[in-house]
Amino acid sequence: MKVLIVGANGKVGTQLCGKLWAAHDFSPVALIRDARQQIKFTGIGVPAVTGDLEEGVAQFLPGLDAVIFAAGSGAKTGPDKTTDVDQNAAIQLMMDCEKQSVRRFLMISAIGADPNSESDRIQHYLRAKGVADARLRSSPLDYTILAPGTLIDEKGTGRIQASEKLPHHGFLPREDLASAILETLRNHLTIGRTIELVSGSEKIKSALATVVGGGDLPPIA
Repeated sequence: MKVLIVGANGKVGTQLCGKLWAAHDFSPVALIRDARQQIKFTGIGVPAVTGDLEEGVAQFLPGLDAVIFAAGSGAKTGPDKTTDVDQNAAIQLMMDCEKQSVRRFLMISAIGADPNSESDRIQHYLRAKGVADARLRSSPLDYTILAPGTLIDEKGTGRIQASEKLPHHGFLPREDLASAILETLRNHLTIGRTIELVSGSEKIKSALATVVGGGDLPPIA
């Protein structure tokens, strides 16, 4: 499966590139914004393409099997940039995937994403994510939305709690999110689902399979 990682230079994206490269059933391509970042991906054997998400990256889509949206405006940017990246650029990418017949689209969202969020801390971010998520759900794409809790830099445990609607917020190591993305791509029953996930006690693969009602499945060709 040839996969474009949008937001590859971020913490989750970088770990994901490494995991996909190490797996035998994926061929990852990193989308980077600055050509100087390419050396990092060359070092782990992952090819990189340079493009600006806000200007559109449709030229990189032909021949792909899947796109992973792991980009974000960043905590230091203002509301306008959040809307530009997390909402508008994400929606434009969905539209480009539709035109280029790239069916599989995996969105990294967040617990609490809602177009009408009233969050005290990150309302604008959750609203932007919520609008993008809603657009993705209404698209013809084979989508999955993964909505993690608060991401942390601790070493992954390989275990999560997952549900289409968790009863509580929580934390999740970025490494475990990267592993969950990989297993989501391998499980076609995750298509059309929004899955919330935080740290837990169940192995990632089986936790996701429990949510979607399936056991071990072969990767999508």
